[in-house]
Amino acid sequence: MSTADTSANVRQRLLDAALQLFSTKGYAATSVRELVEAAGVTKPVLYYYFRNKEGLYLALMGDALGDFFQVAEQARTAPGSVTERICGYCTALLDIFVERLPVARLIYAIYYGPPQGAPHIDFEASFSTMLAHMEQLVSEGISTGEFRQVSPPDAAWAIVALLNTTMEEQFNQTRQVRVDRSGLLRLLALLFEGIRT
Repeated sequence: MSTADTSANVRQRLLDAALQLFSTKGYAATSVRELVEAAGVTKPVLYYYFRNKEGLYLALMGDALGDFFQVAEQARTAPGSVTERICGYCTALLDIFVERLPVARLIYAIYYGPPQGAPHIDFEASFSTMLAHMEQLVSEGISTGEFRQVSPPDAAWAIVALLNTTMEEQFNQTRQVRVDRSGLLRLLALLFEGIRT
């Protein structure tokens, strides 16, 4: 195993430990000692990779949000009709949300829950990005004649609302998920019936 492989492995163990502990105990209640014990490393190793607990938290959130923005940008600029691109955008974001569900749970807990003393991260930027992308795509659909004249902000809100509801449905642990990827596509098709020319 190369040094690079070992380094990536240690970094990932620290991130995994942070995700598990921050999710179960909260950011403020998790100590550096608990983090390094869970990762099987020493404090100097954590300090080497992340400087401190705050740096570890910021890296965990930064990795997740970076993945979100990368997937969103790739989907937004993909080839195809506007309808196809909106469907691709929504399913790509749902897929990464499901893939990173434990991180999504932590983000929701920090954003909607009581203050945990965690460093501030502008989670609102992700939502604003989705709205801006959708408004841009709807406007494009109107200009090409794919969509009728509708309010791009209103249509964007409707599309993002469907996506957000589907994402939040994935958190369910007590019953079968009621709206999955195929359900999202059915709901989007229904919405498109109302705005297509």
